[in-house]
Order: sequence, then structure tokens, then C-alpha cells
Amino acid sequence: MSMYDVAVLGAGPGGYVAAIRAAQRGAKVVVLERGQLGGVCLNWGCIPTKTFIHTAQLYRKMQDAERFGLKVKGLSVDMKALLKHKDSVIKTNQAGIKALFKAHGIDVVKATGTVINPGVVEAGKETIEARSIIVATGSAPAQLPGLEMDGERIIGSTEALDLAKVPKRVAVIGAGALGAEFACIWNALGAEVTLIEMMPQVLPLEDEELTKRLGSMFKKRGMQVLTRTTVKSVTRKGNTVTLELSGAKEDSITVDYVLVGIGIRFNSEAVTKEPSLGVNVTDKGAIIVDERMETNIPGIYAIGDVTGKTMLAHGASAEAVVAAENATGGNHVMDYRVVPACNFTSPELASVGLTEKEAAATGVPVKTGRFSYAASGRAHTIGETEGMVKIVGDARTGEVLGVHIMGAEAGELIASAAMAMKLEATAEEIAETIHTHPTLSETVREAAEDFLGMGIHTPQKKEKQG
Repeated sequence: MSMYDVAVLGAGPGGYVAAIRAAQRGAKVVVLERGQLGGVCLNWGCIPTKTFIHTAQLYRKMQDAERFGLKVKGLSVDMKALLKHKDSVIKTNQAGIKALFKAHGIDVVKATGTVINPGVVEAGKETIEARSIIVATGSAPAQLPGLEMDGERIIGSTEALDLAKVPKRVAVIGAGALGAEFACIWNALGAEVTLIEMMPQVLPLEDEELTKRLGSMFKKRGMQVLTRTTVKSVTRKGNTVTLELSGAKEDSITVDYVLVGIGIRFNSEAVTKEPSLGVNVTDKGAIIVDERMETNIPGIYAIGDVTGKTMLAHGASAEAVVAAENATGGNHVMDYRVVPACNFTSPELASVGLTEKEAAATGVPVKTGRFSYAASGRAHTIGETEGMVKIVGDARTGEVLGVHIMGAEAGELIASAAMAMKLEATAEEIAETIHTHPTLSETVREAAEDFLGMGIHTPQKKEKQG
């Protein structure tokens, strides 16, 4: 039997961060991972998907190269080369995690971990004792009745990232982050894409004003976007799949591939396999934790997707730091007030804080400020004028309650907005902060000026003097 201070189950963006932070605090740490270091995020999610997205956007831009004074001949997509590049990026990042584990003296056991008692983890034939246990086992796609994936023509994101050629016709079920991103990838690479969403807008969790505009952009780029639409049935016949739809103009569509981008299950078996352990979970199987990321059983913590909270890699990493510090004698709590998110669609849509509708629902008098990418000099220089920054704030105090950005580099820009909110900045303070020119970051300051009714590059009503 091996004895450790902290045992971490799972080595995704939550687990590996928790292990390193615990080791930094002097703990003897073991990580149990049945698959690859980096988890879904590195191997089948965030990193490979964004590698594809970068190539797709580059391809789209190079098709318009003459606009930038460049002549390009023989431009084509080489999926085998792209897959090779994707695998190289993954391996490089895996090697980085391995090196960090080695530097911090963290042991790795390649096995599925099951908590059988407080402080006791079963890993295959080995039993591990640890003063504290951090469960970071993530989530996985769920097989939904009527939408079962066969891994060949009805697929999930894992299979989509290994397709050796661009599909000719593809349907994407679900216009959340996963579905919308893959729709943009395939659309840019030349596929006929049908994006199906049961809600009124794509990216239904984001600010409605921006998602309406994004949906229109998708359509302009040749996507068929069917909102307020559900799938009644999916039938595979040979190498084609027919979808019977409800709510759309069309009763059915036939495609070569279907990507199912909805439905998840929580990988909480690590604490539910042994019923006598008594860890509380929700009806859907998510592990219930408090603000310290601790379960109802002292010494057992849970972080990341398995808790069903942010469902974001960086959210898991933030929770990991909190859990690791508490598991090693600290006393920290998780702050969910400021958690940014980015949908890597084309263009990107990033957000932090409350949407306009959410802010209004709190009873606070709401005011907004906007600035269009079309009025940004930098946006014109890079040929990315589709987009907008929107600031939602308290009309009385000017406190920023939410920032929503649709446009090029939105995921990068949202970080400064998140910092402003973390520091409880007002729109006035953002407007008074000098931003570098010419950059896209100026759009955030300009939106703050618009919030104040003092926008330099936005038409304003002239105030009466005296």
C-alpha cells in the first residue's frame, strides 16, 4: 500500500493543475489517469479543436488574399497534414505536463481510480492511501435516445477531429460552443453545413443581441442555420444519414456525417461505485461541493466538469488551485463571479459576467455601451470588421456587470474585461485607461466611453450647455 498526502484522480486541466499546486505546497502527490495526460481538453477538446479552427480561419483569409496584396495559387486543404500538425501540438503539450510532474516529484499511476473509503483509493490491483483526495474525472458525451453515435457517420467531437477528409455534407446537432465551433471549421473548409439548434439563437447562453448577429453571419457565410428546430429521428443508410426535423422549413435533410454536439454525462463513478462512501451527487450525477470545493465527506474534494459548474477548462484550473490549497492546510474559497468564456467561432464570441437580460433580472437599473469593430482602425488593417463590444453596467454607479465581445481576438480581449470586473472597475475607469493605438483592445475603452455617452468615434447626441 502506497501512502501520499494528496491523490488526484484525473489529469485534465483540473487534475494536473491541482497536483502541481499541491506539490508546490510541499505535499507528496500521486495522479491516477487511465488515459492521456491533459485529459479531454488537451487530447480531444480545446487544443486540437483550436488547432483546426486556426487553420480554417487562415484558409478562409487566404482565399481573400488579393485583398491584402497577395497572390496565392494552388491553395487547397491537406487534411492529412492538418491531422499531423494537430497530433504534434498535442504531443508537445503532453510532454510539457510530464516535465512539470517530474520537476515536482509527482507520481503517475496509469489506472482508473475508485474511492472506496475516505483516504483510500483503489487503482487496479493497487491500493493507495492519501490524507486528501481530489476528484477531477471530468465529463463525457452522453448517448441520447434516438441520437446514438456509431463512431462512423453519427459522430462526436473525438471522431470529428480524426476525419481524414472534409465532409461534403454535414449536420451539426446543437449550436452550443462545441457544435458552433465545428460548424465554423467545416464551413470554412468547404463543407455544406446545417446547424440545428432547439433554442431561438445560436450559442443560447450568450448575450442575445450578439448571438442574433452571429447567427446572421453564419448564414451569410453559406451555413444553413435552423433554430427553434429539433431532431425527431436519425436514420443511417450506408454512407448517408437522414434527419427528420421538427420546427424547420424542411421536414428532412440527408448528409454524409452528423455531429452530435449535445448531451453530457458526469464521470462521477469514482465516488459512486462504492455506495457506502456516501458522497452526495445531483440527480444527473454531478458531484456536489461547497465553496472550498470539498464534498460532504471531509478530505474528499471535486473539481472541474464532474461538479457540473463552469464546464470550462480554466474554470477547472481555478477550482484546482482552491482545492489543492485546502487539501494541504489552506482555507480558500472559489469565486465564480468573474469567470470569462470564449466560443472560438468565426468570429469569436467571448463574455464575462452577466448578459443584459440577466442583469435586468436582478432588479438593477441597467445601462449599456457599445462599439463596433467597423469603427476600429485596427480592425480595418487586418480585414476583420465584423464584430462588436458591449458593456453592461449599473446605471447608477457605472459598475461593470458584464462584457460581451464578438469579433476577431475576442478571447484575448475578454481577459482585460475580466480583470476590470475582478477589481470592481467602473465604465469611467475603463474609459480613462489609455489603451495602445492601433489595437483591437481600444474597442473595449470605446464601448466604455459610449456607456458614458462620451464616445469619440461613435455618434452621440450633443449635450445642451448651460
